[in-house]
Amino acid sequence: MLSTDPNVLLLGEDLHDPYGGAFKVTAGLSTRFPGRVISTPISEAGVAGAAIGLALAGFRPVMEVMFADFLTLAMDQIYNHAVKFPGMFSGVRVPLVIRAANGGRRGYGPTHSQSPENLMAATPGLTVVYPSHHHDAGALLRRALDWRSPVIFFEHKLLYGRKIERAGYEDLPADADDPGAQWFPTLMRGGDDPDITFVACGYSVLLAEAAAELLSAEEVASEIVIPSLVAPLPRRTLAKHLRGRRRIVVVEEAPAECGFSAELAAVLLESGYSGSYRRVAPPAVPIPAARSLEAAVLPSERDVYDAAVSAIVADIAADIAAFS
Repeated sequence: MLSTDPNVLLLGEDLHDPYGGAFKVTAGLSTRFPGRVISTPISEAGVAGAAIGLALAGFRPVMEVMFADFLTLAMDQIYNHAVKFPGMFSGVRVPLVIRAANGGRRGYGPTHSQSPENLMAATPGLTVVYPSHHHDAGALLRRALDWRSPVIFFEHKLLYGRKIERAGYEDLPADADDPGAQWFPTLMRGGDDPDITFVACGYSVLLAEAAAELLSAEEVASEIVIPSLVAPLPRRTLAKHLRGRRRIVVVEEAPAECGFSAELAAVLLESGYSGSYRRVAPPAVPIPAARSLEAAVLPSERDVYDAAVSAIVADIAADIAAFS
């Protein structure tokens, strides 16, 4: 977008060469587009305020937050300004994209390893996008720049080094009444009558895929559903596809309370879902810096596998009890 639209600007901390950002996403861009990449002081609130002002002035700013944990420092600008201005003033748009590296598993400790999707998704008017390595993240980022409301664009740290591959996933048909469901698609892979359905975003997709591989060795058929849009949740799209499934396991790296899996559960319950539902998520505790303790807190592929087995065993036990 920098090469095609002179109104696109990048701003954030340490973006200039030779550093190129904490995760090297902007490496080379300050050299190729002088004046369009702005390295800022260390003040997320100030950067967000400047980005909102640029958006109001007709620019299309992309702000980078070095670690998603620091979004909280900009929350007043996001919660009370960016998402509210379009509703407060006639004809006003805020075409703002905030990129944020989220997630743990690198030993960065309790304030650099969090996944605050649940906090961002609870902000009215804010669009939250969280692609996996099976989505075309570049295409989704370009769509976010063209989207009508401010966007938080999460990028899990461990996905930066992974190759984007479709791997047999197909787009789930989007319901026309779900805002953004076509622009930010949900992917799925699996049969029409799976024994277990996994739902996951971002890095958690890898855990679901690993658990599905373990289950396939035991002749258990799995389906994997991968939304890229966390808010507004594509509720009709997901409910239409999932409400007929027998067993669902939702995997997330954010605490489950008031999060993605909780909202999806409410959507399914309201749609009449009557199957088994399991959530795999970390406890509501700080993420430790020690790698061994971090691994004990964050979900593992074994946790996902155990949740799936638990759902299957519980259904078998209920069937036996019904016939005894």
